[in-house]
Amino acid sequence: MTGSIEPAAVSVVVPTFNDLERIGDALASLVAQSARPGEIVVSDDASVEDVEGFVREFAQRDADGISVRYVRLQTNSGDAAARNAGIAASSGEWIAICDSDDVWAPNKLERQIEFIRGWSGRRPIALLGTYGYNVNDARRVISTAAMGATSEREYEDIRRRGGLFFAIHSSIVYSRADYDALGGYRTEEYGAANEFEMFCRMAERGVVMNLPEPLVYYRKRAGSMQLDLFWERHRNVTRLAENQRRRARGEPPLSREQFVAQLAREPAWRRLMRNKRVWGMYWYRRGATDMINGRRLHGASELALASVLDSARLRHGVGNALRGRRRALPRPERGDGVG
Repeated sequence: MTGSIEPAAVSVVVPTFNDLERIGDALASLVAQSARPGEIVVSDDASVEDVEGFVREFAQRDADGISVRYVRLQTNSGDAAARNAGIAASSGEWIAICDSDDVWAPNKLERQIEFIRGWSGRRPIALLGTYGYNVNDARRVISTAAMGATSEREYEDIRRRGGLFFAIHSSIVYSRADYDALGGYRTEEYGAANEFEMFCRMAERGVVMNLPEPLVYYRKRAGSMQLDLFWERHRNVTRLAENQRRRARGEPPLSREQFVAQLAREPAWRRLMRNKRVWGMYWYRRGATDMINGRRLHGASELALASVLDSARLRHGVGNALRGRRRALPRPERGDGVG
């Protein structure tokens, strides 16, 4: 990734599946950008809802001169396939991703373009994300979503120790040249953790980092992939983390079968403790999501179970939410470029 980037050369890909309730907010935030992208491509993962009709009406009525296109997968194939299809249908030299249930702050793309243009690091930037705000389904800010490296130095440290690279997927920007060189998102090898695997491969080409500015509203809701595919994502992220460590040591990666066999050889007490922590994480996420979306009875019971399984995670999560809430901005209102 070089410093040569213009807003008109950016294609924003919006993967979606049966999300008409929220996609309008996402699209409105994209056309309201202070640095306006060249096009928006909605990639529909075979929804049963009339996404095509909605996108057509939005393009005619609300796009304000930005090209808004629609592509559809013939069968439901998952988020990675939808992103690949959207990118294949796009024309920009740069790719940005915004999932259909998330929202960009009005200056999000402008800040990333400014940063890329001014970059003077030792290595080129391969992927640039941003911090965000965790919001509930009504888009009320809950806390700050801060994740991933924010400097070349942190990036180098993660590479050296064989760590994972994290970013809010709806915040990332990267060049088409780097995407093409990597062959896109892999739809099979790491399943629902495909984005983290993509970030790790991007790190082979250059710096993967985030602006420490909350420029995306990251929706936490029931029915999200983070909850519905929790177990598959966790299994694959765990194997990816092990393979990253092996890469740093110069060792070959483990296949699914090899990884399962390695876990099975661990002492029973270690497997029990690990499973206890994972179940604690699951019930914490379920409970927190229900609480912030008004299902307080369900949420309280789920958080109580999480506290029994992993009290440290619950304390950390609650503390982080309180600290992030004090720093967070108020809920974005309509007319602010967010829907």
